[in-house]
Amino acid sequence: MSRWSSKSSSESQVVEDFTIDVALVVPQAHKAAWRAWVLPVIVPVLLVALILEADLLEGPKTAYVGVLAVVPMLAAVFGTPLQTAIVGAVAWLSAFGFGQLASDGNATSQNVRLIIIAASTIGAVFASNHRVKRERRLQEAERDRALMEQMRHDATTDILTGALNRRGLVMTLEAMDRSGPITVAVADCDDFKLVNDRLGHLAGDRYLKSTALRLTRALAEQDVIGRWGGDEFLIVLPLPLDEALAVIERVNHQVTHDPVMSDSDSMSISLTFGATEWAVDESLDSVVSRADQAMYAGKRSKQRVNVG
Repeated sequence: MSRWSSKSSSESQVVEDFTIDVALVVPQAHKAAWRAWVLPVIVPVLLVALILEADLLEGPKTAYVGVLAVVPMLAAVFGTPLQTAIVGAVAWLSAFGFGQLASDGNATSQNVRLIIIAASTIGAVFASNHRVKRERRLQEAERDRALMEQMRHDATTDILTGALNRRGLVMTLEAMDRSGPITVAVADCDDFKLVNDRLGHLAGDRYLKSTALRLTRALAEQDVIGRWGGDEFLIVLPLPLDEALAVIERVNHQVTHDPVMSDSDSMSISLTFGATEWAVDESLDSVVSRADQAMYAGKRSKQRVNVG
């Protein structure tokens, strides 16, 4: 196939995809517009017709025409001020026209009915306007809340790995219940610089993302995991040190068991852990520093899990 025919085929596919999208979107837009007018306008107008039909069958005496005053209120529950005004105008004009065609002879009563329907319409428009403004404020508050939540998430999440970043870790640990035993561990990727130098930074990014994902999956929901910085991860377990060490050994095996595949090669994950128990009166900086020292001591002694 020539380059031109291939290009023509691609353009035809784009046009076809666009046509399909339009075909799907347009009916949905029509349905949404139809739903937006059913309860606020169409149903109340049908109710006007039903009331007038009942009055026509009754006499006609315009006995039921006054009931039209409640119809704008129904529109105000579901519709916009404009839709409510339209329904009110339809109700008032229907009452006026019906009164001319089927008057019961009491002009004063007819005028009173029209005044009541007009007043009801005005009140319904104000009520609808108040409801719409309140709903808009609620929607804006919800959008602001969602935006604040997204900003908080972005500020506390590591953009590369999706794990907590240092800020997120600090905030989480400051709010943690420390009444029970807690173990803090620093996990460092061994020879990570060689991965970047040999396979490139994209491979290094994949290495870190895979490591973070495996650590997260290997830990329990109540455990805390995040990227402390560079190729270091901080793990916090609500367990005494001896129990935490068994968990860390298991986690290390799960994380390092299978290599990470890059575009051109496979990368073996190797981690060194430094673990220590967090004393109740100890600061976060202090316990992390001790865990960090234990991790470096483990690297020197080739011990994958070291206690500080």
